[in-house]
Amino acid sequence: MEFNSSAVVFSKKGSFTDSMKRFISEEAAIFSHEDEEAAAASFDKTAEKVVRFSADKNKTKAKQHKDLLEALKTGGKQDQGKSDLTDKTVTNNTVTDKALTGNTLTDNPVMDKFTDNGNTGKTSGSEKATSGKSEMTSKEKAVKKEKSKETKKAATKTAVANFLKAKADMSNDIVTDKVTGDALKDGNSGLVKTFTTVINPMTYVKKWLAKLVAIVAPYIAIFTTVAAVVLIIIALLFSILSPIAEVGEALSGFVGMFTGDGGGLRNTTFTAAEIDEVVEKSGADKMQEKVIRFALSKVGYPYSQDLRTSGRAYDCSSLAYYSWDDAGVDISYGTNYPPTAAEGARMLEADGKKVSAADLKPGDLIYYGGEANGRYMGIYHVAIYVGDGMAVEALSTKYGVVYQQLRTKNACMICRPKK
Repeated sequence: MEFNSSAVVFSKKGSFTDSMKRFISEEAAIFSHEDEEAAAASFDKTAEKVVRFSADKNKTKAKQHKDLLEALKTGGKQDQGKSDLTDKTVTNNTVTDKALTGNTLTDNPVMDKFTDNGNTGKTSGSEKATSGKSEMTSKEKAVKKEKSKETKKAATKTAVANFLKAKADMSNDIVTDKVTGDALKDGNSGLVKTFTTVINPMTYVKKWLAKLVAIVAPYIAIFTTVAAVVLIIIALLFSILSPIAEVGEALSGFVGMFTGDGGGLRNTTFTAAEIDEVVEKSGADKMQEKVIRFALSKVGYPYSQDLRTSGRAYDCSSLAYYSWDDAGVDISYGTNYPPTAAEGARMLEADGKKVSAADLKPGDLIYYGGEANGRYMGIYHVAIYVGDGMAVEALSTKYGVVYQQLRTKNACMICRPKK
């Protein structure tokens, strides 16, 4: 038996799409045992990765063609601009030559030759520009065609990859008894799940939200940092102002228990009898008595920071220092020099000499703070409590050392150098 010769020639190769359709048709028949389903799912996953890789290559090529097309368009515009500039230059030269010929050298054959050549150059330039433009258009069409071709290939392969993924998912679900193969019974799984994922608007909302979070996240971080710094500053201010308010209120209540005259400011010298009277009312012990006697003896002295260690004038902190020094207690902690009010308060507090307003006794040092002076707790002044709601302090250059009712405003700390 002989086969008849045939003139049929298959010149066209099978396309990628036809091959994948045939492959999928063969694979679709495998729905029997669990081991076969698992093998099919594994194979489909592998095929999906291969197809997606091929689709990505097509997308890359399409992008390259797109970039090339943009380059051709940009280059064409630049070449057109150069051609227009050349034509204008040639035209201007020709007009000039014609004007010159008409005025002076009308019958000159040499000038006629130049004029003819100028016209010929113009024509040649225009022809080249037209030819270049035509060639550019042809290239653009070819590139655009290739771009469209690669884009279609990428889209087709992506669709096939999605189908393979859905088929693999369905096979895995069948193996794990999640589905039966009946789409109506199984609900959102397999191919149905792939379809619902595509049409579900939340799929795209989630992607949009993820991008939005990526954009907003840096600003949220900056806002959080600024808010944290502001909270720290507020906490620091509160830590300074809170004791001021508490001590001030406590002192106000304590001073309010004392009545009678003597509440006004006095900056004239006390007699020995007057000092004895104040000491007697104060209820001070022997050490406290030494402190307040020294302080009362300096009422009426001038205020001076330059002469604060001379004994002829005092400022607030030197008066406090020498009053306690007279009682044998060094509040400079070894420097033998009057510390500032802020430094004195810091050292006394560190040494555990801080007391409450309810325990206020003669000789106690009342510190005032809350100013933005860069010193400890913003402390700027100190007074000496002498009992009966009164205090002695080096107030200012105007008043000097005075005896007056204990001031409670801005009082932030009370210290007793010798407990």
